[in-house]
Amino acid sequence: MKRFKWGLFSLISLPLLLAACSNDESKQYFVKAENEKIEHIHGAGYWGEEGTPVIATHGGPFEYRDEVWYKTTRNNHDYMGFQTTKDGFYSSGHPEKGSDLKNPLGLVKSTDKGENLDKLAFYGEVDFHYLGASYETGTVYVYNEVQNPKIGTGFFYSKNKGKDWTQLELNGMLASSIKGFDVHPSKDNIIAIYGEEGIFLSENYGKDFSLIPTKGVVTSLTFKNDSIIHSMVEDNKVSLHETNLSNNQGTILAAPSLNNENIPIYLEVNPLTEGEMMMVTTENDVYVSEGQEAKWNKILSNGKME
Repeated sequence: MKRFKWGLFSLISLPLLLAACSNDESKQYFVKAENEKIEHIHGAGYWGEEGTPVIATHGGPFEYRDEVWYKTTRNNHDYMGFQTTKDGFYSSGHPEKGSDLKNPLGLVKSTDKGENLDKLAFYGEVDFHYLGASYETGTVYVYNEVQNPKIGTGFFYSKNKGKDWTQLELNGMLASSIKGFDVHPSKDNIIAIYGEEGIFLSENYGKDFSLIPTKGVVTSLTFKNDSIIHSMVEDNKVSLHETNLSNNQGTILAAPSLNNENIPIYLEVNPLTEGEMMMVTTENDVYVSEGQEAKWNKILSNGKME
């Protein structure tokens, strides 16, 4: 915070100084989020050089730093399919009220936390609710629900920011329903799709899948470099599991005390600190872990920011 030496200017100049400070504050992109109530969270991740936790909402992104939530003062778009990457984030969704952007947004990308958006593909045509990307490579995967002139319905991926698309062949994908998916942070050929039967894993860009069965219903999933972490509901209780990618050996991890009334819907590993994770639940609770997922701290309760 700037400090001024009293006596270097007359009291007459004080109103002008205060006005200037006020104007500077109004230009800030992030400000403290006080007395906010988040109704819907549509994505989560870690962004920036510091690996700051961020959630995507109907009213733009909210980031958490120094034990305080911050919100954006403009470009408060309804981000869907939000996915952070090494140099920014991909998303889809709908523009904020009063914006001159087309609705829906199609596939967009930002490298400055949403101050500016690059319109990559399907602008004004498609809203991707299901979107994933490799953190390091930027390869983006989408599940397209509505056919358009460029791609049909189903799973597709693009290695050049939406210019060209390849459809996943999905051999061996026998899920009766699909709950979600995630992409490996550095090996963009690896994708995991989870459904009623368990986790379907592909290591060749979705051409072939093999099943990793689970005892309960998988509700969210994320990758580490050498493993998959997923949440699961079994006997009305939530548990957290890690599966080694090389041998499919599983380990039970510590998890917040949750049940089937409030299940995890987003899991994200901090790409800069693998011992840190974030979990978002259906009741808009947000947790972050410390010490290799051994301890979880709640940083948002029922969507309320005090």
